[in-house]
Amino acid sequence: MKLISSNSLFIGKVANYVASVDSTNIFANNLLSKSTPIDGTVIYTDHQYAGRGQIGSKWESATGKNIIVSVILYPKFLALQSQFKLNQVAALAIYDLLSAYVFPLDQLSVKWPNDIYIKDKKIGGILIENKLKGTLLANTIIGVGLNINQEVFPTNLPNPTSLLLETGQSQDIYELIGHFCECLEHRYLQLKAEEYQQLDQDYLQVLYGYEKWRNYKIESTQQIIRGKITGISPEGKLQIQTGQNKLEFYFKEVSFQ
Repeated sequence: MKLISSNSLFIGKVANYVASVDSTNIFANNLLSKSTPIDGTVIYTDHQYAGRGQIGSKWESATGKNIIVSVILYPKFLALQSQFKLNQVAALAIYDLLSAYVFPLDQLSVKWPNDIYIKDKKIGGILIENKLKGTLLANTIIGVGLNINQEVFPTNLPNPTSLLLETGQSQDIYELIGHFCECLEHRYLQLKAEEYQQLDQDYLQVLYGYEKWRNYKIESTQQIIRGKITGISPEGKLQIQTGQNKLEFYFKEVSFQ
């Protein structure tokens, strides 16, 4: 195990390495249940055997090959209705990290609501868990799984890839975690400074399928619609224009076809 090295101000300054764990998010939740970890505390591991994705899906990762990290933050400044900004911050931080390695850069994108893509393949995902205290955000855990040096994936995964497969070069996992801490801190400080317009603009610029006509499936009816993504609502709903109508969807209500 190597210690992560980061030039950040607070994210990653306290880091907990666990050789093997069910889930770094679960580990972070356990920490929060017993104490008040320092803002920006990081948990990272080489092996996660019960990793979770969004809404019950699993996240599988080869031992020692990928970034598996969770970050504890206390965004008490953020209104409840603006929670999706945390997704934007995490996704843009990963985009910023990978942008130094992926060429041409337009191959790299953020697929709503929480996946990172290179071309049409998934390289990473985000799981954010927020705890509320009354009308305030008490804490958040930003969990990130990012495929870096893995070359072989389970056959049941539909479209996985890794940085190694896309670039032909392996990377130092711990060095990348340090750089991720710096990228996340930069975007988080933008959020704290209420630079919402800049975050929205940057997010839309890298959003997978933005302003491109394609087919979508409405999960409740199985109906296929033709439309284009025009934006994200303040609550995080995906906005799709279909002819004269603008539709909005929460997570898992619509899928890309």
